[in-house]
Amino acid sequence: MKTQTSGTVDRGQVLLDEPVHLPDQTRVQVTIELKEDWRLRYRSGLDHFLKRIREKPIHAGVHFRREELHERH
Repeated sequence: MKTQTSGTVDRGQVLLDEPVHLPDQTRVQVTIELKEDWRLRYRSGLDHFLKRIREKPIHAGVHFRREELHERH
């Protein structure tokens, strides 16, 4: 029987995303292949955004004082 599933490593143990229907104590062979890390994609997108902001800053033209920002009505 061959099956493929994804999982997450937590404190050194692989936690599968879906249950595997095998009897307890069944020996299996596992191959670990890293998936693209979302943190790398997030960081890349953030770097791109910050670069754009430096190149073309947003000037709103309206500046509020601290008291105005925290004014209670």
